[in-house]
Amino acid sequence: MQAIDILKKYWGYTSFKPKQEEIINSLVEKKDTLALLPTAGGKSLCFQIPSLISEGICLVISPLISLMIDQTKFLKSKGINSIAITSQMNFNEIDTALTNCIYGNIKFLYISPEKLRNKQIIDKIDKMNVNLIAIDEAHCISEWGHNFRPSYRLINEIRKIKLDTPILALTATANQNVINDIQTNLNFKENNLIKSTFFRNNLSYVTIDCKNKNQTLLNLCKKIKSSIIIYVRSRRESNDISSFLNKNSISSASYHAGIDNEQRNKIQKSWTENNIRVIVATNSFGMGINKLDVRLIVHYSIPNSIESYFQESGRAGRDSKTAYSFILYDKHDILIAYKDLNDRFPSKVELQNTYQKICDYLQIAVNTLPDEEFNFSIKDFCLKYKLDIKKTYNSIKFLENEELIRLSNVSNKSSKVKILLSNTDLYKFQIANVFYDRIIKILLRKYPNIFKNYVNINEDEIDNLIKSTNQNSREILSRLDNKEVISYQQNLSDTTLRFIQLRKDAEDLEFTQSNIEKEKNKAKNKIEQVINYIKDKKKCKHQILLDYFDETLKEKCNICDNCVRINKDKMKVDSFKRYSQKIIKILEKKESSLAEIDQQINLENKEILKNIINYLFDNDFINKFGDKYILNNNNKKFNY
Repeated sequence: MQAIDILKKYWGYTSFKPKQEEIINSLVEKKDTLALLPTAGGKSLCFQIPSLISEGICLVISPLISLMIDQTKFLKSKGINSIAITSQMNFNEIDTALTNCIYGNIKFLYISPEKLRNKQIIDKIDKMNVNLIAIDEAHCISEWGHNFRPSYRLINEIRKIKLDTPILALTATANQNVINDIQTNLNFKENNLIKSTFFRNNLSYVTIDCKNKNQTLLNLCKKIKSSIIIYVRSRRESNDISSFLNKNSISSASYHAGIDNEQRNKIQKSWTENNIRVIVATNSFGMGINKLDVRLIVHYSIPNSIESYFQESGRAGRDSKTAYSFILYDKHDILIAYKDLNDRFPSKVELQNTYQKICDYLQIAVNTLPDEEFNFSIKDFCLKYKLDIKKTYNSIKFLENEELIRLSNVSNKSSKVKILLSNTDLYKFQIANVFYDRIIKILLRKYPNIFKNYVNINEDEIDNLIKSTNQNSREILSRLDNKEVISYQQNLSDTTLRFIQLRKDAEDLEFTQSNIEKEKNKAKNKIEQVINYIKDKKKCKHQILLDYFDETLKEKCNICDNCVRINKDKMKVDSFKRYSQKIIKILEKKESSLAEIDQQINLENKEILKNIINYLFDNDFINKFGDKYILNNNNKKFNY
């Protein structure tokens, strides 16, 4: 079956978007390919179609669980068998899923880059007939990228077992440094870049130096009566601005990582279905969003990089109709941007202290590597140790980049239980403690592997089974955990923490201060590029952005605020010249009063006429006697 036939059969489209077919053909020819497509450029089709053409399975490496789940659901709805390996799955579930990928009729396996460090998973992939390796958000590979994730650097290990399998690296944002780094790291057999233009001729970029940002924002929301995303710096801003808009009859909702997954999903669904018009979000919102009628993106504060700004702005106008991207700022925002920069890069001592307290909090011994993920609330953690949340969060992100730990947001996360006693000791405990006998029997019957592995449990189901005893499963399981009969990891948070490496002594952690400063200088450079973009009032904004991505826009866009203002000023100049020349011609024939000149020119705005007359007078083109204007005889040529 040809690519176009698959496109029609499964997606119902009759033609490809720009560069899609070229990328597909490159992969069908088994060429390693780096594809740069703008947001909404149709990246997923570029690996889905060539994989469907060929025998075997496509390994998709993606950074976000929610995206994996969404894509597997979509593919399954089309009758295409797909699996995503997520942190919600236990050992047996993962093993079964991977075995199905070897022997079952599975076409797509979605997995995070961190999972590729697991030998069990690598051994299973080695046995699969992999026809394509697709790497989404490939800019994360590069230390020059705005979203660098060190685990992405290890994806190249997969080539050792799948040397002949072509690789597709996909991203929407990459300059030349990132492009080179990606292809080198992935051991491309030969450089092969396929790049679509990043120019969005329907998107108008605007920056406004505001005295009252809230009022400006309100005016924008009233003027543009379609779906809107407002990006803010913090959770507090998200809540405050959403509340402000709702009070002013603009339907909005706050969206950030502090809201539980179930509520966030409801908010996103309500916005997608147009029950809410405005989302006020931190940068946790946006990946995988494909709402076509977003007409306005507003950055309420200065973005951290050109890449993130370009990607977030690109979520507007996906239906190719006119859309707008605004940055609202004042002089304090620039100072705050630099302050945030300092907060984002903790000292070596701060990093060691945070790591030590995490280990104490979770009771992880030195030189151990726990198999399980731990429920982890940053808020509770900071309250316990009296830490600043913002600084602690930034320290944790740095520890993630060092591949020591990994924080994950999860949806529908289950509590976990493992029995710590042997069969014999558990039986003795049941005889001596009749109160716990009922719930232990339920655990043994429902979860046969509970002695060997942590199993996902549902406390509500257990409550239904023990309801005749009026017992509360959470309370009883907690008691059993305190008695060290079981290990009970109750789901109290939608965030989990996993140790990636053996737990080390905090004093032995190697954080070179010069490396921290190096990363800080990179981030500073990115912020300064954004500030320069904001302050530039002369150059076309599309040209500035495309220059950053090594693309040349030969003609100005004529839709950004700089182009619109310059064109307007030029029109004023042209109009001024035209009417000045008319006045000179009138006075060449005879001296005339202002009223007589006005009668012949018939300008609606009398103030403009006075300004032109004053200009000609001040520059000695004309003189005035009484109420009459006359042309000077100094042979001076008008050349405004």
